[in-house]
Amino acid sequence: MFKKIVVASDFSANADRALDVAMDLARHHHSQLDIVHAYAPGVYVLPPPFDVISLAPSAPQFDHMAELMEIRANQVRAQGLPVTTDSVSGPPEEAVVTYANQVGADLLVIGSRGLGVIAHALLGSVAEKIVRHAPCPVLVVPQPK
Repeated sequence: MFKKIVVASDFSANADRALDVAMDLARHHHSQLDIVHAYAPGVYVLPPPFDVISLAPSAPQFDHMAELMEIRANQVRAQGLPVTTDSVSGPPEEAVVTYANQVGADLLVIGSRGLGVIAHALLGSVAEKIVRHAPCPVLVVPQPK
């Protein structure tokens, strides 16, 4: 049923929990697993004539992201599952959906931090935005209580 499962990772404990769930599903369905990390470049508002400057992560930051991705990919490989990894630039709620579209995901697995009502109202929820715009079913793995 699920040939390609995409799991989003921000390297948090809850994202790792979502990866564990994705691995169980991939094992059951004999699926390809893609781990994707979305990073948003830093944006700085400066006085004219500069206005807005966008800065990409530095080389050491990219190296650190690659190391963290490889740790997770090795966990998947240790389970005997095929895995690919990718890091994409942009707001996570947009970049993850775009990635899922591009690779033809059959299922998207994401973790949710479970923000309180006030924080959710003020900040929104990345998980909720992904669910609304995803090209495929989305499994949201909640943070344990």
